[in-house]
Amino acid sequence: MKKFFQSIYSAMQSAEMNFSIIAISITTLLICATVVNRYILHFEIMWLNDLALYIFVFFMFTAFAVTAYKEGHISIDIFRNRVFRNKPVGGAFYRVFLVGLSILILGIFLPVAYQFMVRAVKYPEYGTLLRWFNTSWLQIFLFIALVLVLVHLLVILVRDIKEFIKALNAPSQRGRE
Repeated sequence: MKKFFQSIYSAMQSAEMNFSIIAISITTLLICATVVNRYILHFEIMWLNDLALYIFVFFMFTAFAVTAYKEGHISIDIFRNRVFRNKPVGGAFYRVFLVGLSILILGIFLPVAYQFMVRAVKYPEYGTLLRWFNTSWLQIFLFIALVLVLVHLLVILVRDIKEFIKALNAPSQRGRE
């Protein structure tokens, strides 16, 4: 069963990364096309900017999840490095605390994002220049991205709790703290 969940989690990570790469590549190409059209061909296609913006927003929402599972978020490591140097139990507890705090903060925003998603599903809104683009998809995708971040944070929390327990049970470190 553990292998099954690990394979699903790995596939989810790959899908997030691939979507991010494709979205930022398409955004870059659209912006380049816009610049070429405007400044070289002197023929502006207004809706290209809107499409690039929408795709970029999808990329950013997916990047939230990618950053969460890669643990590439900006954190203040100076505090941890100074206070918990040579204190593996304290450092492990600090990591559990930070991930738990992140989950708590996300738990505050998730119900709000859910309400936005429900409203977006119920009342679709369409773009002004891209009439076929349902801008409500952005609100729906924001909620999905936050759920993905929550999944990644929960996986990290389980890992960090295991490391904390391991640090507590390490006999050579008990006398140091």
